[in-house]
Amino acid sequence: MLLNYLFANFHEEQDFIRLAGISANDLENLIKKRIMPSAPYIFGSNARSVSFVSDVKEDRTYRFHLKGHLNWIKAIDRLNLDCEQRAREFFDARYAIAKKLFFSGQLGAELAACVPEVPSLFDAAQLEETWNHFLNGVYGVCTRDGQPETIFLKQSGVMFIERMTQAGPKALSPTQLNTLTRAVAFLDGVESDFAPHEVAQASRQRCIVDVRARFLCNQAA
Repeated sequence: MLLNYLFANFHEEQDFIRLAGISANDLENLIKKRIMPSAPYIFGSNARSVSFVSDVKEDRTYRFHLKGHLNWIKAIDRLNLDCEQRAREFFDARYAIAKKLFFSGQLGAELAACVPEVPSLFDAAQLEETWNHFLNGVYGVCTRDGQPETIFLKQSGVMFIERMTQAGPKALSPTQLNTLTRAVAFLDGVESDFAPHEVAQASRQRCIVDVRARFLCNQAA
């Protein structure tokens, strides 16, 4: 059920601002100033409660914020990220470190050797798009914590896996299949489970579930 998923993985806005120690106006202003991501999910409810005592209808809108975005709120306060430029610089710096660490590590190096065109896709235009999607709440939907490092890992996992699987299972060597297995596992750790109504069309289905079924069903666990 959608609401079960949302309450398990997100904070409804009133709980979010209480835990963040800010007011609703504070949150609204941070979002308007393009410092804070918007709510990833907005849920409209047309509810009815029937009991022995009453029959009541209530229309309400719920805004759900990713739990991990509380860490972003703390950083805004701690580092005085009082304008978009400062928030963007902080985001970009963390994203760049994640990129450097990934490509200097074993899995990143192996993936880059398999699909050498992917690293160059992380250019200025792509980073600008990433920032805008971050602010729009997109990465609150598709990553587990919405942090810059996790966003980079999610993006890189999807990019590599999509390209490695384009030609079908027979096009990959045993070594490449091993690399693909590990790439799918690491993507599984950073990508969200997605809301029930989103699962079929989400990148988790395409890059994790379908790839395991089609490419990795004979791989050792």
